[in-house]
Amino acid sequence: MTFGEFIRIRREELGKTLRGLAADLEITPAYLSDIEKGNRPAPEKYLDQFIGLLKIPENRLNDFYDLAGKSRNNQYPDLNEYIGETDIARVALRRARDMKIPDERWQAFIDDIGEHKP
Repeated sequence: MTFGEFIRIRREELGKTLRGLAADLEITPAYLSDIEKGNRPAPEKYLDQFIGLLKIPENRLNDFYDLAGKSRNNQYPDLNEYIGETDIARVALRRARDMKIPDERWQAFIDDIGEHKP
């Protein structure tokens, strides 16, 4: 699934028209149509509005941001700032990349983090 498909499907689930959503976003219907067709990447300045207007559930936000990032040449809008500002995160990611850490180890790490919620 692409970012545009995600947006179109969610828009249709809510019974919103392309023109109606475009008006709510204050963009042209042609621009929204290009996003939905995958002709334009996810526009970072409208992501928060998409989340609100399309009532993206919390359990789908990671999917939303992953698809947005893929459409933007792997520039993930919810992660780039954190990674850029957190030296240790970059060190960890590079080490994991260099060591080719398998998904099972990543999952164990994620599970461990989940046990230490504030």
